[in-house]
Amino acid sequence: MSRSTPNRWATCMLGLLVVLTMTTATAQGQKRIGLQTWFYSSPINGEILDWAIAEFEQQHPDVVIEPLSITNEAYWDRLALEIVSGTEACIVALDTGAGMSGYYGLRQGGAFIGLDAYIDGYVLPDGTSLEEDILLIDNHRIDGKTIALPYIWFAAPHTAYRESHLAAAGISPEQLTTWEGFFEAAQALTLDKDGDGRIDQYGFGHPSYAEVISRWWHMHWLWTAGGGIFPNEEPPFTADRLIFNSPENLRAVEYLVEITNAAAPPGEKRLHELLEMFYASNLSMVQVALWTVGNLEADMRPDGAFENDLGFAPFPALVMDGVRHEPVYVAWGNPLAISTNCAYPDEAFEFIAFLHSEESQRRHSVTRTPVNKRVLGEWYEENYPVQAEFVNMALEYEMRIVPDMPQWNEIDHIVQQALNSALVGARTPAEALEWGQRQMERVLAR
Repeated sequence: MSRSTPNRWATCMLGLLVVLTMTTATAQGQKRIGLQTWFYSSPINGEILDWAIAEFEQQHPDVVIEPLSITNEAYWDRLALEIVSGTEACIVALDTGAGMSGYYGLRQGGAFIGLDAYIDGYVLPDGTSLEEDILLIDNHRIDGKTIALPYIWFAAPHTAYRESHLAAAGISPEQLTTWEGFFEAAQALTLDKDGDGRIDQYGFGHPSYAEVISRWWHMHWLWTAGGGIFPNEEPPFTADRLIFNSPENLRAVEYLVEITNAAAPPGEKRLHELLEMFYASNLSMVQVALWTVGNLEADMRPDGAFENDLGFAPFPALVMDGVRHEPVYVAWGNPLAISTNCAYPDEAFEFIAFLHSEESQRRHSVTRTPVNKRVLGEWYEENYPVQAEFVNMALEYEMRIVPDMPQWNEIDHIVQQALNSALVGARTPAEALEWGQRQMERVLAR
């Protein structure tokens, strides 16, 4: 060994030590920000968020965004528990239809920081002004402060139908626009096609399983009949104003039970099970939200069915005693809030602001309506004509959200359980609504 070898070895070791020291320092200097949503688990939305995270981290090399994959069914109970225990992620997704104030109020002083000082005068590099170009920001105010950025919004529900099924049965899409016509169509579309004594094609499916998402598929029927939980879902949200056991709700639930018994696949069905049956052409009609359009395009079978065999009809109106009660729709969003426990609120805000950029909003448009006005409009109609048609049809009707009240999480579960018990026959519709009314009164009395 030459005399220079130890020197070279020492030099190499010194260099390696420097590199290791720099790497460790970089890792220690990274700001790790958790992103808690239920939609990251969706393949389409997860891929879009992965793109957004990669783009943002490239622009902010000292920040690491760490998305959590949580199912929709588990998300809300878990979020409540984590806020109470102070373990929620830095950024959390909320829902304007899931009682934002209920989660905000789980921590004294509020679980999420106010964003007004951040929003004031904030302009993204592409020229998007949060104050001027982003829709619905005013819908996310609690205690006089903005606690979330809107991110994306949805509309629901339309009736998706198989055009070939309707044509074979001699049914006009116009027949689907009233409760009476819809019922008759669902019955006519329920068929034993091969004569073996078993139903092969069901006319209509309504989610009967008690899951969080079922609230939307229930509430439109109650609202269109003139019912709901409170009158027009407006405050004050007190026990004396509950209308859950009202005659209007009874009419809606009796209708749902009758059509489920006459035309729906048996058993407790989740929404996604019904959608899969529709994709496979075993179900003729199902009610869908805007987010399902991307799923229809990806999963309808056979190839070309999305383009050639899919039709949309508006939610049916109720005609009663000669009076037409127009459908009541819903528009809800998934805003992003920043926890008061977040170690890096400035960087967290930069990320959720980035999600409102034109490019990010364009990418999210496959399953959601953009909230960036620079994207929503001509660009949206040119690039997502089916989604734009869906939104424009929904905007013709009244839109409503469920009560934003601190007790909503409990009320929501009661709605699910009450209608589940009626749809599976465990209770009569009247018994189910009366049970739900009593349970809600107890919640509000606490």
